[in-house]
Amino acid sequence: MNEKLIEKKLREKIKELGGRAEKFIPTYFVGAPDRIVLMPGGRVYWVETKSTGDKLRSIQQTRKRQLEKLGFKCYKVDSKQALDRFIEEVKKDVD
Repeated sequence: MNEKLIEKKLREKIKELGGRAEKFIPTYFVGAPDRIVLMPGGRVYWVETKSTGDKLRSIQQTRKRQLEKLGFKCYKVDSKQALDRFIEEVKKDVD
């Protein structure tokens, strides 16, 4: 699965749940995840989308750890299965 398709499916599924999966384009936060997922009730998730099999770059791994240390949930989504797992986690938080 390529990254563009994964991003499209992510946006669609999050919208169905009443949220938004916004493209995050930072100027000074190199390596930040691609998407910030905003859900009702103030829930926030960071998502790095990748084509199937692609790994996080070193700076992306660092940013993921930094965000998690601050208490944010941060995910790498690179396949239909990873997307489905992420959506199930979001649904648990919504219920």
